Amino acid sequence: MEHRKKAKTDDYGKRTQSLPTDLITEILLRLPEKSVARFSCVSKLWSSITTDPSFISSFETRSSRQRLLLCLQKGGELFVSSIPQHTQNSNMSYSSSLSFDHHHMTKFKASSSSTESVHGLICFESENPIVWNPSTRQFVTLPTIPKPCKSWKETILFLGYDPIEGKHKVVCIPDGKTCYVCRVYTLGSVQESWRTVKINHKHRSSWDTVGRCINGVIYYLTFPCQGDDYIVMSFDVRSEKFNMIKLPSGFCGHFLVNYKGRLACFNRYDHSRFWILEDAQKHKWSSQDILSPFGDCGMETDFNLTGFTHAGEFIYVPNTFRHLFYTLLYDPVRNSWRRFEFKEMAGDKSVSNGLVREYRLHAFPNHIDSQISL
Repeated sequence: MEHRKKAKTDDYGKRTQSLPTDLITEILLRLPEKSVARFSCVSKLWSSITTDPSFISSFETRSSRQRLLLCLQKGGELFVSSIPQHTQNSNMSYSSSLSFDHHHMTKFKASSSSTESVHGLICFESENPIVWNPSTRQFVTLPTIPKPCKSWKETILFLGYDPIEGKHKVVCIPDGKTCYVCRVYTLGSVQESWRTVKINHKHRSSWDTVGRCINGVIYYLTFPCQGDDYIVMSFDVRSEKFNMIKLPSGFCGHFLVNYKGRLACFNRYDHSRFWILEDAQKHKWSSQDILSPFGDCGMETDFNLTGFTHAGEFIYVPNTFRHLFYTLLYDPVRNSWRRFEFKEMAGDKSVSNGLVREYRLHAFPNHIDSQISL
């Protein structure tokens, strides 16, 4: 029996090796990300094809499979689902149910926060930072962050991507303290250690500081050393230089988002107007007024506006899971809704009993599938 199995395996290997490499590459480029990850184990040749940087770049460019990735975290467990951001039915309202894949992440803490999804990767803040590729299910734990001084008790992480050199970098600053230096870790570098980078514009972060990486630049809201008005700090991922951007006069922004490939800022509690960055060097912003998609029904208080798809859809996720087990995508141009139900959540006894804190919801707009190996 074992002899026949080995013979079949050898025959299969010979058949795959008889195919031209260009044809194998073209076939793999047309497959879903889960299939590519599985087929990389077929042979050494297929593994070398799928891990080649040119293949990874072509796969990401050709697929353009941007999705809204939803992760329900329960301790060290992740329940992952995704919503396509471009569908043929996007011009009409409809409702659908989500199914979740189970990812076991033993090193997660229940309170782990996360960065946004940046070019296919996500960074979670745990005892040590954890970088995760949802497409390949790989994750890597980074070294302990060296603290330059005792004031670095809590930290904030950002994830950036340099599209020119094709490198991801994790940036770390102190939480709630004045920043004089930051720590930077380059993924895949020969020297696997944190580096110290000086900050030319000293500033202090806040508890709700969140980073957005757009076109090779990380942006985040913070405070100047003196004063209580928000400013925007930018960090060029490639040059590792900081710059300061003033917000529009009289505007109290609380939240940064990626709006159609540009940085936008809005008030977390007032979504009637938001500001779009036009020129960082000149601190120039343009404003856009929007109507509440909820009208007068009062449902807006039950949801958080977490961002936009690149097509301009509003993404709303529930504040809690006590009564609402779905997320909403709203297209203001077509005036249409897409409603996606968390069907597994609705039947969860821990939720129905009111123990909503057992779950933490992470929403990652504009996530792309990546075959980057960690």
